[in-house]
Amino acid sequence: MGIGINTNIVGLRAQFALSHTNKNFNTALMRLSTGLRINTPADDVVGLATSTNLMTQIRGLQQARLNINSAMGLLNVAEGYLSQLTEVAQELRAVAVQAAEDSLSSSVRGTLESRFDSLRNEYDRLTDNADFNGVTILGSGAYGTGLSSVIQVGPDANETLTVSIADTRIEAIGRVAVYTAQTRTATSASATAEAAFAGPNAGITINDVAVPIADFTTDGVSNVGSSESAIAYTRAINSVSQTSGVRATVVANVFTINYDAGAGLESNQHLVLNGVTVKATDMAVAAGDDDGVSTLVSLINDYSSDTGVTASIDTTSNKILLTATDGRNIHLQLSAAGAVSGSYNVFGVTGAVGNTQVAQRGTFRLEADEAFDIVGAQNEFTSAATESVAMDEYGDNAAGTTTLSEANVATASTAGYAITIMENVINQLQTRRADVGSLLNRFEVAEQEMGVRIENLEDSNSMIRDSDLAEETANLTKFQVMQRAGMAVLSQANTAPAMALELLRKM
Repeated sequence: MGIGINTNIVGLRAQFALSHTNKNFNTALMRLSTGLRINTPADDVVGLATSTNLMTQIRGLQQARLNINSAMGLLNVAEGYLSQLTEVAQELRAVAVQAAEDSLSSSVRGTLESRFDSLRNEYDRLTDNADFNGVTILGSGAYGTGLSSVIQVGPDANETLTVSIADTRIEAIGRVAVYTAQTRTATSASATAEAAFAGPNAGITINDVAVPIADFTTDGVSNVGSSESAIAYTRAINSVSQTSGVRATVVANVFTINYDAGAGLESNQHLVLNGVTVKATDMAVAAGDDDGVSTLVSLINDYSSDTGVTASIDTTSNKILLTATDGRNIHLQLSAAGAVSGSYNVFGVTGAVGNTQVAQRGTFRLEADEAFDIVGAQNEFTSAATESVAMDEYGDNAAGTTTLSEANVATASTAGYAITIMENVINQLQTRRADVGSLLNRFEVAEQEMGVRIENLEDSNSMIRDSDLAEETANLTKFQVMQRAGMAVLSQANTAPAMALELLRKM
């Protein structure tokens, strides 16, 4: 290589090398000061894009995690209110049980009514005040409108869970679908053959769940049709209630005799009730004879421990009411001193001439927390081949409602029904609490899964974007040494043109 003074190639090369070293030194210094491997797009174009996408996911997940924690707070508040409401409902039921006694004085019943109303008002206040961050959580607006809140539980669209709590206000809770089974009457013209019912039918289904014919067993109390009584039907239906969702409850069996019709009871006629002779041949009861009927009612009640039936009289409508409170069948038989009578029409019991026996199967209630269907029970306890049972109505004074707003303990009878309503309320509160608990479990799992996803994405982003401090420290040291060496070399390179001056001096 020649010696020149216009162009210092060695110096230019030393400058370029030193410039490159300075750039690397500055890069290492920046990575150490920021802790990031990628500080500008020029550092890693693909890595920056990937890291940005990961950071978007991470921030979305972090916010979704906060959403989940907020939803869990809402559910915890709801559970607190539902727990308090359950306590109030238990107290209401206890008052209803106490008020169901028929022998209470008017002052005691008034006290119980006041207590019942006070507790219900407290229940109403709790549901009205139940809110979370300004959101009403136990029902608002039209009756039946509970909480339905969509929670974003992921970083992307449509990653949601819905928090739902059914309306718990007094105008909505306790509401059920109710069907009251029809009574059935069977007759016989024989003095000895039983009056037989139709059924049970092996094809009965409730909500598409078959009621097993084998579960129609004797009720242990009815003297005729004991495996076809309301008690037997209730037991069979309840044997599949966990699957069908429909519960059955026996209702008192009430048999009515219009004693002003027909020719009354002759003195030579026996009246046999549930297999027990309650009137032999020692008295007659004329049609419309209030005094004679009153005596007969007393005789019937004398045998109530044997028959399971009590009698009462309504002189206004000229009716004898025979009541089996446990729902057993009521069986009447008329005979002339043990022989066949002409007809039980003679005692105001409707039937064809020649029939001497009549048996009535009582009614029972079917209830569910949602609408249900009964199929195959026509001529047994339904009037149609398929009965579609809808929910009771909402609100105060709605026909047929069974909501808490309509419960009262003004009489023993209404208190008895209030017990049923409160059982429905308590069951439905527990269903709501179970739903809240299930949602809490889901959110806890989602929150834990969110934490794992955030951790893994943070780890991936760190590997792409963060500096390796050990590597960058080594690079910084290396480039510091190279920088000093480069400066020394550049200094030497800059003296190379001076060699030409030495040659010129010697000319």
